[in-house]
Amino acid sequence: MKRALLPAVLLLGACAPKPMLYRDPGYEDRGGKAAADAAVKECRAIAKSEVGKLNLKPLGERSVWGAATGAAMGAVTGLITGDLGKAAASGAAIGGIGGAGHGAYEASRPDQVERAYTDRCLAERGWSVVGWR
Repeated sequence: MKRALLPAVLLLGACAPKPMLYRDPGYEDRGGKAAADAAVKECRAIAKSEVGKLNLKPLGERSVWGAATGAAMGAVTGLITGDLGKAAASGAAIGGIGGAGHGAYEASRPDQVERAYTDRCLAERGWSVVGWR
């Protein structure tokens, strides 16, 4: 399952937040946007290699939680409509897919340690991080 969802995780990684740098007086002296983008890319790569691999734990947790929630909602619908089994199974499938999507998004986001490592790397190179977006 992890290998099948890895492309989705990588695709969502493109939407992951990245550090925003403060445009202080030395910003242009250090090379402006091109140099800033290169520094961010380099520091993020270093942070990823030092902190560890992609965290797929949220992917599994969210999938299970989504399936359980979907099954419960499907069971309630089944009690109302009279088709308990089919409604619960459909709810579990839909909830599992939604949970996996959310888990993939969470897994693609840098964790607190990776962010702190990236921020420090950038600071040591003279860049000021104001936040992540």
